[in-house]
Amino acid sequence: MARVPAGDWVPHVEAFVDVSRSPAQHSAGVDALVALVNKDKLTLFDLVSKMDMYLTTTDHIVRARGIMLLGEIMSRISSKWLDVNAITTFSDFFISRLSDWQALRGALVGCLALLHRKLSVGTIMVANVKRLLEAFIHDVQVQSLAAADRKLCFEIFSCILDHYPEAVKTMDDELLYWICQSIDEEKDPECLKLSFHVVEVVMKLFPDPSGLADQFASDFFEILSKYFPVYFTHGAGDNLGVTRDELSRALMHAFCASPYFEPFAIPLLLDKLSSSLPLAKLDSLRYLDNCIQCYGADRMVAHASAIWFKLKEVLFSLSSDQLLSSGSPKDAENNKNEIISEAKHCLKTAVTYIHSSDRDIFINLILLDDDIVNNIHSVTTEENSICSSLQNQKQLQALGSVISILAESSTYLCTRVLQAHFKRLVDILGNSAGFDSQHLNIGNGSSPAAINYGALYLSVQMLSSCREVAVASREGFPAEESWWLILEEKLDQFIQLSGKLLTIDSQTIQSAVRKECVSYAVKGLLILATMPEQCSLVLANAYEDILLMLTSVITSKYEDAHLWRLSLKALTNIGSSAVEFGASKRETVYNRIVVDKIIRLTESCDASMPLNLRLEASFEVGTASVNYMLRVARSLEEAVITNISQVNGSIECVEYVICLIDCYCSRLLPWLFTSGGLNELALSFALRLWDEIGDLVTLDRIRSQGLLDSLMMGMKLLVGVCTEEQQSLIVQKACGIVSSKLSLPVNTMTHHLLSVEELVPAHSVEDTALVCMLSSVIVGLRPRTPLPEMIMIINLFSVFLLNGHIPAAHALASIFNKYVQNSDFSHENKLDKKLDVILGECFSIVLTSSSLKMSHSAAVTSDSANSDSLPGTGSIGSKFDILCGLAWIGKGLLMRGDEKVKEISLFLLKCLVLDQISANIPPHQEEHNDNLSSDASLATAAAGAFHVMMSDSEVCLNKKFHARIKFLYKQRFFSILMPIFLSKIKETPEMTTKLVMYRAFGHIISNAPVSAVITEAHQILLVMVDILAKLSMDIQDKDLVYSLLLVLSGMLMDEKGKECILENMNIIVSVLAQLVSYPHMMVVRETALQCFVAMSSFPHSKVYRMRPQVLQAAIKALDDKKRVVRQEAVRCRQTWQSSFA
Repeated sequence: MARVPAGDWVPHVEAFVDVSRSPAQHSAGVDALVALVNKDKLTLFDLVSKMDMYLTTTDHIVRARGIMLLGEIMSRISSKWLDVNAITTFSDFFISRLSDWQALRGALVGCLALLHRKLSVGTIMVANVKRLLEAFIHDVQVQSLAAADRKLCFEIFSCILDHYPEAVKTMDDELLYWICQSIDEEKDPECLKLSFHVVEVVMKLFPDPSGLADQFASDFFEILSKYFPVYFTHGAGDNLGVTRDELSRALMHAFCASPYFEPFAIPLLLDKLSSSLPLAKLDSLRYLDNCIQCYGADRMVAHASAIWFKLKEVLFSLSSDQLLSSGSPKDAENNKNEIISEAKHCLKTAVTYIHSSDRDIFINLILLDDDIVNNIHSVTTEENSICSSLQNQKQLQALGSVISILAESSTYLCTRVLQAHFKRLVDILGNSAGFDSQHLNIGNGSSPAAINYGALYLSVQMLSSCREVAVASREGFPAEESWWLILEEKLDQFIQLSGKLLTIDSQTIQSAVRKECVSYAVKGLLILATMPEQCSLVLANAYEDILLMLTSVITSKYEDAHLWRLSLKALTNIGSSAVEFGASKRETVYNRIVVDKIIRLTESCDASMPLNLRLEASFEVGTASVNYMLRVARSLEEAVITNISQVNGSIECVEYVICLIDCYCSRLLPWLFTSGGLNELALSFALRLWDEIGDLVTLDRIRSQGLLDSLMMGMKLLVGVCTEEQQSLIVQKACGIVSSKLSLPVNTMTHHLLSVEELVPAHSVEDTALVCMLSSVIVGLRPRTPLPEMIMIINLFSVFLLNGHIPAAHALASIFNKYVQNSDFSHENKLDKKLDVILGECFSIVLTSSSLKMSHSAAVTSDSANSDSLPGTGSIGSKFDILCGLAWIGKGLLMRGDEKVKEISLFLLKCLVLDQISANIPPHQEEHNDNLSSDASLATAAAGAFHVMMSDSEVCLNKKFHARIKFLYKQRFFSILMPIFLSKIKETPEMTTKLVMYRAFGHIISNAPVSAVITEAHQILLVMVDILAKLSMDIQDKDLVYSLLLVLSGMLMDEKGKECILENMNIIVSVLAQLVSYPHMMVVRETALQCFVAMSSFPHSKVYRMRPQVLQAAIKALDDKKRVVRQEAVRCRQTWQSSFA
């Protein structure tokens, strides 16, 4: 490739060398030269030859810049192939420059670049690396350099140790002496992290007991110990490039690098455990934990006693008062808990790793410790059976932790612990409880028959450890395993005692101790029942006994909520464990004893046990396995179908069916859907429901007894979780039944929409119920599910919509949301034209006999002749429902971004001003209008229609029912309607009309994204505040008032919103003060006070004059009847008094 003339690239060299140039020019010069070298348009030797004067000049500034340029270029061509000669030449140059302290940085950059090169592109030779080390030792005094240069030195040495260890191993003690000298007194965090790594690696390179590492261990550790524990004195804003945790971790790795540090590290760490600083204790425990693992058992045995006594001191004696803390008491307690947790982990490590030829050395230290022996004696005596003091409870928990850690560490240690204590604890427990008596006493600690809580607690802790040991060993235990034999010997006694504890009468004993005893009795049974099946066949009978005990609690002791829920949770965990371990025999037993009995609880509406508890028990037991849940689901399905066909008018049975459907759809279906266990379940249930609905007698009974709403929601949810193929089967079934059972001439609807007068008077209540159920199927369909006879279905729902049937509107809204512009349907069926027809019919019926219609007739237009030929006039009630139905159709169109939503919006806007139009009708026409009084009601209904369109719904058009939802549809609708509403509100003089406009606009604001509202805050804030003031007078608007207040509070949290609020502080504070006394909703009063608290952070000069008004409102709220409001009032008053004192 052609070389670039020197005149083209030498200016780049000059630009870099010239210190008067800007950093940007320096960087550009390097980039240009690197690009030329990488493209082989400039060779390194040509570059060096032309730079000779810059590399050898006596001007140390120019020389330093020249060497730096060469080093920078080398670092940026690390992926370019260089031959051995080139690398050796540059190595010689940069090594020789290490003695040039005035140009040292460039040499360091060059050396580091050479060391980082990979073998595939040419790397530095080991001999040259060794020469580099020797030059460093003789020429570089690291601690005399600036921090950036020291960092480069440590990076170089770290790279050598990591990638060229053979060059280091041949060095003598001069190298280690130089390392000690280089890292001593280092204070820069980044340099420290690198220096700790250097120590870690270099100590690992010399493992020989008589080697250099052993000789220098004392010197190295003396330097390292100065930094323990690691503290940062830098500010939070300092950019250090390293965190305290990273630095502490690097130091810990250095501590653990060599066993030769053991004589120095362990005493230091144990000594620091006595510190009152939480950080020192935590780091000491973490370091000690890692050092125990790294130093080896032979070295750690000598420290076994000291380690145990220090850990015992932390576990048994540490309190929050012993810790220095600048935070709250809660912070001190958290620090204490974290330290104790680390101490437990460290003890477990010590038990596992500290052993010798006498493997009992560490466990004997613990088990034979006088304090442990005394503690066990203390907590298991009958006089202290209840652990009356908090200190005793803490001692017991610490003791339980120590015993658990010991026992679960290994099979041998588990055996030792059980041999030492388990039999005696169970005997004490049995004697204290009066095992042979018929009554247990937990309420009186001095009674000889009082339950010994300490013995129970420790016994259960040991059982838990046994289970951990059993789970850790996947194979069964041989018969000679003594821990298992000890457990087997006392197994029946413990199970019987736990069973007796579950029978305690909760009405006579309600103490906290009783709850604790029952909790641990259930926990003990749970542990035994979840012991791996392969451990021993001895547990087979015990397993059944435990299941029978817990199931008996579920079926007969439901009055005791605490015990009932503990037992239910235990049964669920037992079932899950059987599935997890693949214990097929246990699964069979569990099915027979637990699942069979629990699902039978829901088969009848006549039972003494509350239905909500029966359903909860069924669901929780089902969660143990998909197979169990399928059984529960089929049981509920059968109960629903059976009771639907046999509902006899009893209110209890109707409530029973409603609860079954709700539990099935709201709990079982989501769980099965998430767990992948639905299969054909939902499809089967839906088809069976349609079989029952097909019987008109059953359908009439369902409708008359109030089951229809529950069945509709259930059908929606069932259809919603089905696949498209399954949904298609349900639709076909539903359409077939509706076509055959409906009293209306369905076949005539296939091609055109019949008039309301032809159909509405002829349909029956059974027809209405059938259409309701069909609409539920349509609502739950996926967009790609084929819909047979779509024109007939649309015409059918249209007829019922025009009669004010809201479920029909839900179905139509779903169809137009999912199928309009759907390539599978829209062209063939021309849904857009059908939509136009439906909207036209709805508009006409709503406006029939309205003032708007009369105002048009006064002009004697051609429309007056057509007014009498409308399909039907409709009642006032049906007009409201049709208006609501229009809103639902509009919602479906709005969510998918259809432009036709504008037609519905403009029509609703016309309806909002009906009462204003009625006021403008000539007086002689009022006597001909009997419906003028309904105009205000229609206007109010139109305002509510905007709420339907903008709010989220659970019954229709949501993700659960697969609606098409266009991104930011609410924001776009808000942006379109906002200027229209602002204009109309400004033009409206009548207060009644303005209130209706306020309601409609309030619904739009409260349901729009807060960010969109804040963007337009400068235009709508005053209007929104006026809406709050006016609507707060009517109790019917309380939910809207609260929603708008939440929007206002959102503005208070946004900077742009704050600006607008500050400009209108007077009126906003006045309205909020009014809302502090709002009588209709507690959360409005609470939120208004919270807004005042947020305002206290505003600039002092802007809000100070509002202080008297705010304090007056807060003081008035101090007498509020709700405690939450009073608390917020106190907070508000304190905030404003302290902020403006």
